[in-house]
Amino acid sequence: MKQISIETNTDELMDVRAGDTILLSGTIYTARDRALTRIIKEKRFPKFLKGKVIYHAGPSLSNEKGYFSCGPTTSKRMEVFLDKLFSNGVIATIGKGEREIVQHKRFKAIYLLATGGCGALYGSHIKKMESVLYNELGTEAVYRTEISKFPLIVGIDINGKSIFNT
Repeated sequence: MKQISIETNTDELMDVRAGDTILLSGTIYTARDRALTRIIKEKRFPKFLKGKVIYHAGPSLSNEKGYFSCGPTTSKRMEVFLDKLFSNGVIATIGKGEREIVQHKRFKAIYLLATGGCGALYGSHIKKMESVLYNELGTEAVYRTEISKFPLIVGIDINGKSIFNT
């Protein structure tokens, strides 16, 4: 296991291994149940998500002082969306809790773990958030999120190795 700082727009992200701790920086997108359901039902997948990381979260925003709280949502219930996300180029997801390995191994996609109950901590690593899709869903809209040194654990790597079965 190692701790490394990684940018979301580099191939280095694909080299992480299950159990590594990383400090992720760059652009990610938040999306959970309601937004993902709409994405799946639409005939055209949003091109801006290709090659990107999706964080299963519904952020709480404060426009007054720029504070964010952005804790992870349980990923198990997001598994129904993975085939569509990964087959359209999403390279990784962030969430909390155990997840099936099959889709990650088949699509060579990564599952990153955030710690539940730490929304304020994760919020302190968010530099900017902007709603980019389904604004009417409020906190469940898709947000482009700029992060810096976002602390995560690699739960499942591209080879299907998982911290949950070791």
